[in-house]
Amino acid sequence: SEVLISIQVIQDDGATHSLAMTAASVALIDAKIEVRDLVVGCTIRFFDEGRILVDPTWEEEEGQRKGGARFHLAVMPSLSQVTALQQSGRIEQGQVRECVEASWEGCLRVAMAVKKLLEETLSQPG
Repeated sequence: SEVLISIQVIQDDGATHSLAMTAASVALIDAKIEVRDLVVGCTIRFFDEGRILVDPTWEEEEGQRKGGARFHLAVMPSLSQVTALQQSGRIEQGQVRECVEASWEGCLRVAMAVKKLLEETLSQPG
């Protein structure tokens, strides 16, 4: 069988790519469709001077045009697997690891919050 998930962004406040991946996973779980693991995403913005910003706003993400890079990472946290990684912008090879680690930590924080919300929601009758 096949499931099609369509997401319409009404207002882009930043990190929509990562949020869409997380929302799609939550929708599947909420619909009681069996999944291997929750998928959560995190976006980071890397600035040329080495500063990393987790979960940037739209304005901060778009600042990439002035230099730096943007990373979108999606993971299945319980399985410790990466499901998606996208980078846009320029970054030195030695800084990629730092960006991936910051994204991974962000994903784990998102996963904890989403799991708590799902536990509360799915434990309610009806």
